[in-house]
Amino acid sequence: MLVLRIGTSNDVAGGLPEEQRAWHIASRMLGEASGEPVETILKRAWPTAEIPDHVGRWMDEYHPDVVVLQVSNFWYGHESVPLWLERKFGRAGSYLADAGLKLGKHRWFADNRLAITTSRALVRVLPSATHFTVEQVAVAMEATIQKVLSREGPLLVVRGNDHWAKLPLSTRRSNNRNIARNAAMSRTMRAICERHHTPYVERPVVSEAEMRSMLNGARWHNSTAGERISGEVDGRAMVAAWSAARG
Repeated sequence: MLVLRIGTSNDVAGGLPEEQRAWHIASRMLGEASGEPVETILKRAWPTAEIPDHVGRWMDEYHPDVVVLQVSNFWYGHESVPLWLERKFGRAGSYLADAGLKLGKHRWFADNRLAITTSRALVRVLPSATHFTVEQVAVAMEATIQKVLSREGPLLVVRGNDHWAKLPLSTRRSNNRNIARNAAMSRTMRAICERHHTPYVERPVVSEAEMRSMLNGARWHNSTAGERISGEVDGRAMVAAWSAARG
């Protein structure tokens, strides 16, 4: 059985061994339930107008039995000062925004607590922007869901955005803004999935204490515990979709 997973940076970041990754745990659970070996193809994409075509091309290439589409809080929740500069000052600001994205992809930055703390502190005193709005993400996700459902055969599971009571190292105002965005994203995605009769799964709101155990030392990517919990959520959702398809 082949799973096409359009996931997040947690699938590869943080230096965890493969067997501790959420996608690996979920695949193992599906394999145990189905009695079949399960292989997972990992992909990532931005929620732009092009994402349905990307997913369609991957489906043509790999012919998956299951597609897992994960909504990422980073798309609509991460507040970026360089991104605001790009939108305010055009080409001149875009250099800073591009540099910020490239920097964020480096493991030493993304898993460095001081770097993350500094980045979040800038949001306290400087204007910032998110990469996409909740509405823009919703439009891209619905178009992608329609693309997957237009193909006969593959099962689709939509993994909702994770949300929390308080994100460590963030300001109170930033947290409040993110909580509101997460709630709006959840409501919208639930409605979209209901409209398309698509399985939707989302973790309950994570408390501050739970969040501290589920994030690594930099408070950015998942810890081993966070990946285990996430993998079990994904695994149960895939097993449920597989069982329902069998009747």
